Amino acid sequence: MTATVFPVGHGAGPLTSAEHMVRVGRTAEQLTESEFGVWVLAHRWSNLPDLLTECSDADIEDAERHVHALLDRGVLVTADDAMTLAQQYRLLPLFIGLGNRRGDPDRFAIGVPGLDPLAVVDATVYELWQWGWVAPSLWAHCEVLATIGAQNESEPAAPNAQLDIVLDGVSTLLSEFVAVLEPVS
Repeated sequence: MTATVFPVGHGAGPLTSAEHMVRVGRTAEQLTESEFGVWVLAHRWSNLPDLLTECSDADIEDAERHVHALLDRGVLVTADDAMTLAQQYRLLPLFIGLGNRRGDPDRFAIGVPGLDPLAVVDATVYELWQWGWVAPSLWAHCEVLATIGAQNESEPAAPNAQLDIVLDGVSTLLSEFVAVLEPVS
């Protein structure tokens, strides 16, 4: 299992000390403590072997079974076919854009005003965070980027050429917990 994995949904808090709620689209999934641990760790580990290793290090028993259960329930998704993933999911931003950084105008902060930023990202990732939600899917965002690139003649014009850039940005934003991946409705 070497596929890239992405967590889906937005953590909505604990139900009890042993159960957690994750909102996926218009539904809510109840996760056990172990399943929730796997889901949280999936934000930081982009491939299944690394995720399983981290789960083992975190003493999450039977992590592989939990990963498969979460994949079946749609709380995790693999990018075996990146184009299909991009067509079926979209990115929703969380928190507030805090603008570019003093002394480093090419880096942009995301977080809560008055507090330290939760994430500081490059312009490409910031644009995805800022505007990705407007597109009905990640693939539509790739198409927009391709159109802009063709107009500027600065980047390849094919949406496929944008896909890796967009998925890398999604991974960065999810790992910093400043965006969530949602199924296209």
